[in-house]
Amino acid sequence: MPRRPREAVPNATLYNLRDDRGMTQLEVAEALNDLAAKRGKSVHVDNVTVSRWERGVIERPSPLYRRLLAELFDISLNELGFTRPAAVAVQQVSRNHVDIEAFVVNHSPVSVEPRVQSDQDRWRTARRFLNQHRPQLARLAAHLYEQDQRLDDTGLLTRPKWIPAQPVELSSIDLTYLSEADPPAITGTEPEARGVRPLATVAGRYERYSHAMRDVDHPGLFENRLSYRLLDADLAAGTPRMSFGYTTYFEGVDVNEGLGHEMAAAVERHDGQELPGRPPSWRSLPLRRFIGDPFDLTRRPGLVSINTLTIRDDGDEPSFVMHDRSAGRVAVAGGTIHVMPAGIFQPSSILPGAQVEDFDLWRNVMREYSEEFLGNREHGGDGAPVDYTSEPFASLNAAVEQGRLRVYCLGVGMDALTLYGEILTVAVLDADVYDRLFADMVAANDEGTVVSVGSAAGRTTAIPFDRFTVPRLLEHTSLAPAARGCLQLAWDHRKALLGG
Repeated sequence: MPRRPREAVPNATLYNLRDDRGMTQLEVAEALNDLAAKRGKSVHVDNVTVSRWERGVIERPSPLYRRLLAELFDISLNELGFTRPAAVAVQQVSRNHVDIEAFVVNHSPVSVEPRVQSDQDRWRTARRFLNQHRPQLARLAAHLYEQDQRLDDTGLLTRPKWIPAQPVELSSIDLTYLSEADPPAITGTEPEARGVRPLATVAGRYERYSHAMRDVDHPGLFENRLSYRLLDADLAAGTPRMSFGYTTYFEGVDVNEGLGHEMAAAVERHDGQELPGRPPSWRSLPLRRFIGDPFDLTRRPGLVSINTLTIRDDGDEPSFVMHDRSAGRVAVAGGTIHVMPAGIFQPSSILPGAQVEDFDLWRNVMREYSEEFLGNREHGGDGAPVDYTSEPFASLNAAVEQGRLRVYCLGVGMDALTLYGEILTVAVLDADVYDRLFADMVAANDEGTVVSVGSAAGRTTAIPFDRFTVPRLLEHTSLAPAARGCLQLAWDHRKALLGG
């Protein structure tokens, strides 16, 4: 019989060593190559290799690589986190075979102190509850705030200047980068966030929520990336504008996912299967109380996503697609039905050139089309900047220039549960352009599967954008707040978007 493939076990120790030093995978690779060259060794390590070590795809690198890693991090070989089954010598079989020893493999699991295990189990249960009920929890959390701060019953918070009277062309928004922006005062390491971080050891709790996710409940896609930080927006001005600074993905997770966890844990403590009809008291939400004004973006990392409702316009029966995001694969908005595409607003690379070229809302959307619709590998990380003259970007840009792909911003909201920023957009494509650009559209991607509707005899991913379907979908309990906001605003502006 063929051997079953080994399941990769992430090397959290190696990841922590790199993360604690603030190094990217590419920087670790380059440092190892430099160390080897100084010792007269010729090796070639790249960021992909380092990633494979951290993800456990390569369980145990060669001795040379282990020695270089130990030297780089100034630790012993045994502290690198590369493990192998322990070989334990037992009593010699007989005096006539003194050169032969029998070995047994020690499969005993690493012992975890019961109090730590119990606390981590409770944390994991609350996080599972969070992922099972994100949309409902968001709508519940919205009722903690004044009615004029809510975007109807979507689960989003918003401000008057964040919602334009009519959709605005995405390209007309003036983006400003504020290099002198102060770092956020709230980091998720405060005493008020203590309750959302489980015990790491008997000596103390995890310092950050992202560290707990990494070790206790690791999503399939979980990588710290440089991201743009929303600082202000005014889409009702004569010239629509947004301003940004920088943050990192994990900085946002530490605060935003912590907020969601706090709400989930408070609600979960209620008996019964149904969620309560009213939110928990502010007294049971110390982190949310500490944050205070949700619209004060100077106090916390303003991690923001761009969410795009994609409409195929054939003139008679427009349709759109939705995405079932896997809670086991993604760290944000897992377990929800979402618009396609959707992704964090961030540069494709840590290189300075990419940070400048990618400070563009449409380019971010294009990269997400490439990944979510066409199944291409993620355009991001430590690699070279994206070539936007290549496909599929060239064809997407050409369709925009021809006026056959029209992209609008509907507004900006904030998920009431997590306070993640949400840029709500819609793309309208002429039917033949849609069919050509997305002829090879995938049924599943790294983040989930495309929703299909209809009977078993004839299922389709095309959801009708009509007065029968849209209102019913807006009541779907699994619809992500950002998806609900996109769909509702697009429906409100359907004449401006589609004519007629």
